[in-house]
Amino acid sequence: MSTLNINGKTSFLVILGDPVAHSLSPAMQNAALQHLRLNAVYLPCRVNSTELTQAVSGLRALNFIGANVTIPHKQAVVALVDELLGDASQSGSVNTLIHRGGKLYGASTDGIGLISSLREAGEFEPRGKKVLIFGAGGTAVAAGYALVASQISSLTIVNRNLQKAEFLQNKLFQATGFKAEVVQLTELETIVWSEIDLILNSTSVGLESEISILPVQYLQSHHFVYDLVYRTNGTKLCREAEAAGCRVLSGLSLLLYQGVESFRLWFEQDPPIKIMKQVLLEKV
Repeated sequence: MSTLNINGKTSFLVILGDPVAHSLSPAMQNAALQHLRLNAVYLPCRVNSTELTQAVSGLRALNFIGANVTIPHKQAVVALVDELLGDASQSGSVNTLIHRGGKLYGASTDGIGLISSLREAGEFEPRGKKVLIFGAGGTAVAAGYALVASQISSLTIVNRNLQKAEFLQNKLFQATGFKAEVVQLTELETIVWSEIDLILNSTSVGLESEISILPVQYLQSHHFVYDLVYRTNGTKLCREAEAAGCRVLSGLSLLLYQGVESFRLWFEQDPPIKIMKQVLLEKV
């Protein structure tokens, strides 16, 4: 891998989020940039909600190539771009910014990254499956659209705030005609867990503490559990799911596949996926 050399021609990318210190995107993307000998650097930037507008304006002013956007800005950033690409226009969720030709484009690679990681890393085909997703934020929105597009048979949205879950339910129905179910987080006992195939955690629960969004008594060995949170030694949800005999994917898988798609949007070429994956595995 080449030595990092910043000079007057170096281009920059960032990840905007709060928190962002835990993110492995900089390590993964910088490894890809160096492997391909591209004169660019990827940096983490913690940005709170009140400063998001200024941060995005700064990307324009400093002529950054683009950015990734993570919790909690994926929906708020939509209003700050010139044009939405792909399914971001339907979902209203953006995790990738592309600065090109004086315009700032917003795209979402979460959905395609999710489906690719399920099929390629998890060997799980979502078509015809019954899915339960925890959360109703930006990642859940992108995931919901991608799962519906992959022809799942049912979707249950579980959230602490029932209004947010119902908002996502209505968005999906208006855009696709697909009717999801909604359940409040305090009413997990009403769900028929034996009928669920895929459990997806799109919230940040488990990111900074040893807690799980799903009590262990609901886990069954036929479940495929995908926790989009990632941390060293895995999340409590992943460890308990493995102990229950479930197949499991961690957020590292989504991080890899959505990062690959973001790279393609920025540079219009394929990144070295094996190098990116190797760096992620080494970090955890």
